Amino acid sequence: MELQSPAMANRTTSLGLAAQLAALCFLATAACAAPTGIENESAGGNGEPAAPALGSGTGTDTVTGLAPSAGGATGSGGSAGAAGAAGAAGAAGAPSGGGSGGAPTTKPGLEGEWGFDDVGALTTKDASGHSHHGSLIGTGVSVVNGGKVGSAASFSGGDGRISIPSAPALDFTKAATIELWVKLSSMTAGSIVGRLGSSGDGVAIRTAQGNVQASFTRAGFGSAIVTSEPGVLASGWTHLAVVNDGSTLKLYLNGKLHKTETGGQLGYVNGNLSVGKSGSDMALNGYIDELKWWSIARSNEEVCSDAGGAWASGECAL
Repeated sequence: MELQSPAMANRTTSLGLAAQLAALCFLATAACAAPTGIENESAGGNGEPAAPALGSGTGTDTVTGLAPSAGGATGSGGSAGAAGAAGAAGAAGAPSGGGSGGAPTTKPGLEGEWGFDDVGALTTKDASGHSHHGSLIGTGVSVVNGGKVGSAASFSGGDGRISIPSAPALDFTKAATIELWVKLSSMTAGSIVGRLGSSGDGVAIRTAQGNVQASFTRAGFGSAIVTSEPGVLASGWTHLAVVNDGSTLKLYLNGKLHKTETGGQLGYVNGNLSVGKSGSDMALNGYIDELKWWSIARSNEEVCSDAGGAWASGECAL
């Protein structure tokens, strides 16, 4: 089965009903029909929203009039002690946690971090400091030992997923980076991660035949899409990163740049973040670990480091 050409990948379609068809459509030819009539869900409802329609164009973000949440206020600082460097440093003052709405963050721009280390629990904790904790929903999903780091989220192709409630901090309004480790149990089609709104806006990362496709969609404006070569994912752990700076969309595999396309189509999304299954896409058959959700565009060097590599002479050495 062949991948679409970049031109075909940017055609307007709707990844909805007929779950197998929806997940595999980006691998098929122009004869792949676009199913319609999917019921969407806004944040706070039951179930998951439908997959976004893939628009006809790529390019920079055309959404206007959207203002990101204000960051935290500057701290008042402490009094300089008679003796002690800490007091002197405090007198200068330091900004409180920035990010969205002033919530504390462990790293600038890190809006969510899930290590999936809650073995046996029905919830999974967010380590970013924003408290975007997730819930295990449905069958065929669990947290098990044997992850890339500690334990991992396991999906067996059922209807199970990890659902993280919608929040403005999870929106990509200026830039985006999604990083995670993934290991497949089979080469079947499945959803890796997605955040899909009721109007068709959203971001999704899918796989079929061991490939990766990432899409950013704005209803009425189109989609920015990047699709890997087939067979890049397998039974071993692969570090996957998707970076969208508003003009360029990059796909990294194991810290190395794999493919670049036109980026953009960033904006607000009224929908939950789903891991392992999103909308009407088929569920993943495999494992996910160390998911990180950034509101900034991470650099080549940073992605390389997160994949366990070392950046030297313009290359990522693993």
